[in-house]
Amino acid sequence: MKAYRPEIDGLRAISVIGVILYHAEFTVAGHTLLQGGYIGVDVFFVISGFLISQILLTEIEATGRIDFLRFYARRARRILPALFTVIFATIPVAYYLLLPAELIDYANSLGSSLLFGSNIYFYFTAAQYGEPNALLKPFLHTWSLSVEEQFYIGFPLLLLIVRRHLKSRFLPCVLVVAALSFIWCVITVRYDQQQAFYSPLTRAWELLAGTLLAYYEVRRGRPRPQPFLAAAGLVLVLGSLILFKKNTVHPGLLTMIPVIGTCLVLAFASRENAIGRLLASRPAALTGLVSYSLYLWHYPVFAFWRSTSLNFDNSDKFLAIAATVLVAVASFVVIEKPLRHTRRSRALWITLSSSVATITAAVLSAITMAGFPHRLDEVYPPLAQANEAQLESTFLGLNDNIQDGKPIIFIIGDSHARNWSIALKNYIDTDRYQIVALSYLNCMVEIKNDSVKAPSRASIYDKYCIPFERYINDKSLLSRTKAIFLTSLRPFEYSVNPFRFELLSWMKSHSDDARIFVFGNYFQLDELHSCLGLMFQRKSDASICLRSASYPPANQPLAQLPFFPSDLAFTYVDIVKLHCDYDKEKCLTSSRGVPFITDWNHMTAEFLTTLIGDILEKKTADLRSDGLLDFLVPPHAGQSERTASSQPNAGPTPSASPSN
Repeated sequence: MKAYRPEIDGLRAISVIGVILYHAEFTVAGHTLLQGGYIGVDVFFVISGFLISQILLTEIEATGRIDFLRFYARRARRILPALFTVIFATIPVAYYLLLPAELIDYANSLGSSLLFGSNIYFYFTAAQYGEPNALLKPFLHTWSLSVEEQFYIGFPLLLLIVRRHLKSRFLPCVLVVAALSFIWCVITVRYDQQQAFYSPLTRAWELLAGTLLAYYEVRRGRPRPQPFLAAAGLVLVLGSLILFKKNTVHPGLLTMIPVIGTCLVLAFASRENAIGRLLASRPAALTGLVSYSLYLWHYPVFAFWRSTSLNFDNSDKFLAIAATVLVAVASFVVIEKPLRHTRRSRALWITLSSSVATITAAVLSAITMAGFPHRLDEVYPPLAQANEAQLESTFLGLNDNIQDGKPIIFIIGDSHARNWSIALKNYIDTDRYQIVALSYLNCMVEIKNDSVKAPSRASIYDKYCIPFERYINDKSLLSRTKAIFLTSLRPFEYSVNPFRFELLSWMKSHSDDARIFVFGNYFQLDELHSCLGLMFQRKSDASICLRSASYPPANQPLAQLPFFPSDLAFTYVDIVKLHCDYDKEKCLTSSRGVPFITDWNHMTAEFLTTLIGDILEKKTADLRSDGLLDFLVPPHAGQSERTASSQPNAGPTPSASPSN
């Protein structure tokens, strides 16, 4: 039996602390600390590959075989009790806090983690690790457990095959597989960084680096402790944690630095040198012992805390870490340690099997019941939801009956174009103009040789990109275009789709001297919160979203913003100023039971229809001077009733509601 090496637990401690601080995102003077903390997972991979390979190689050297049942039973004892504890603890919290779509995603992540395939699930659901929305996925961190489990399945089989058929060729085989994995990693990260991040094929070399070290130790014994090499290894690990940035290409060539550093520490640190004694110190070793529980608990604690806190500041982050430590230590003492070493195997397996069945039932219930949408009825009535869904479904049909000869108004934009187009069509003088509504959502737009190419980033977006490319290149439409409306998220700031103003210039050059109007945004939250989520969690109406909105600021100096097109003639339509002059007490928050936004930034079609009608009715003089009334008409009698009922105290069922 191998002697316990506390310095390995000390290395685990550094890894888990790095990962936790990375996900906490502490900020000092506007700078985020420890942006390279994600490297902690790579250190875990090397340690895991080293320890597991050591166990298997020792067994196969001694007996000539691998006891798979015993091996996987030990893995299950090590991994499942703590994992199931976290799952059972978070299920009621998720039911209480998460919106239906979020609950379905949560359930799918639980199911995939049970099958040790969450890395695959998160890759195919486009979870961008480290991005704001990914920080709200409670089980995103289980991707690394899945990579390790996939290694535990593949490596013993490789070991057996080599042992039986290639005899003494184990070392060359591992070197070849590791080299191929590394090369594939370096190639893949260039064109699909998320695949490189989540794939076991691009991560295998890190685990196999630990395998190579384990093979050396099993065959030749531990290398003699080398203080300088141990110190160099620790410097490489700590340097990576500190110096790597969020935009560092990872995993890739630079990932070799912490991997080599980890191998040096594992090989040459011992109690005979200062690095070994430092890592083996009681605080470091104890933290390492609890590292698995700390890793399991920190992400859901952070995710739920972020979703409920309007300002997840440094004090909240300290409290979240304190809560993580508390539940992790309790989980380790009460669950992980006792069940890992219990002699009551029958009771343990019955408990684990029952847990799998219960979690599976919960997952299937959440998915088949569509996330239990009835939970929203109190804050977002079903009839209002249905009406909004029906409105939004009309977007793709707006271009079905384009008439020859009639002057054109183009409405273009990103994901905001859908609801803006649906709302604006109610006020465009269709006796005079024909609408062409297009979205370039996830289209890779490029203007080349006097034409626009717009292939989609994924087939799901073909419904937007194919008509966009078709109509935007139709010179017969462009030649009779009188106006172009741009509806974009933060049009002068949003770094995605930077081609938008070049596109406007190109369209104008082919038009009948079209007027360009750029529409501003209404009130928005930060990316970590959705309006419907706040309404659901606080059991409030949409006024809580308006009060919490952090954007747009009043009197924003547009010309100083990074994407302001100083060489393009256009009219900016500041809808917040026109509607309520940035006085939140006077701003509408809902229309006919539909909140002004349900996510963090997209206005709903119902609310936009009311808002535009309100502006057209009350700001006629301003809009006429801007030229917008050459293309839009104030609301008709039926639509006047819609805005008239939005006054304060208009009765128990007003169409629109002002902020309270």
